[in-house]
Amino acid sequence: MAKLFVICGHGAGDPGADGGGYTEAERVRTLAARIKAHGGSGVELGDTSRNWYRDGGISRLNTSAPVVELHMDASGVPGAHGAHVIIKSGFAADEYDRALADRLSAMMPGRAEKIVHHSELANVNRAARRGINYRLVENGFIDSPIDLAYFNSHVDDIARVYLEVFGITASSAPSEPGAGASGSGSTGFEGGTYRCTVDTLNVRDEPGLSGSVVAKYHKGQTVVLDSWYKVADGYVWGRYIGASSGKERYVAVGRATGKPEADDYLVRVG
Repeated sequence: MAKLFVICGHGAGDPGADGGGYTEAERVRTLAARIKAHGGSGVELGDTSRNWYRDGGISRLNTSAPVVELHMDASGVPGAHGAHVIIKSGFAADEYDRALADRLSAMMPGRAEKIVHHSELANVNRAARRGINYRLVENGFIDSPIDLAYFNSHVDDIARVYLEVFGITASSAPSEPGAGASGSGSTGFEGGTYRCTVDTLNVRDEPGLSGSVVAKYHKGQTVVLDSWYKVADGYVWGRYIGASSGKERYVAVGRATGKPEADDYLVRVG
């Protein structure tokens, strides 16, 4: 039985906050996929194609496991940074809240309060009415270069914090995520900024040649991919969230040879 239920904030067309070429919805889904990949059956990952706030999913959620909803903060204020945990006003922080706040704020410090009480947040209130052991976690500020750089380079370390806090034994370095990750691909791919090396590269709405072409990249243009990937039809497919559509988009990075090649269609530049 799962010891942790993970919900990703935003999604389903809502990108959330943005910063450094990333969106909040994409980044927290990358983190959730790593929590699931390392935690296996100890973690239940809520449907990442949904917007749990918009559809009120917590009001219908049936789980006895503690729940974490993943977010990243944003303020627009230069220098704002740091992770923190949000719980319902009037509730006392439990051992999970305190441990997450201590561990994550040590990784991404900067907030004056590591645990913050709120009474106006819909999912906080929905969970309270249902008696669900719930907390919303802001995994740093996505518009803070300090927090975003740490998040991107230590996403597995952050994932393991969640597992350790909830008493889940983490695997060492899985190449495949467990069921429930967004799409059905692996997460060992290195996310970042990639430059197109071919004259024209199709963007598809599904990871494979059967996906419809919805846009194109051209030689010299760049795209920011997350750490998800899938091998299909002989190619490695990367993923990003379309800036205008807010939907998942897929591009062939190169032939599926098991390693980067000189003739890959996309090469990592940052």
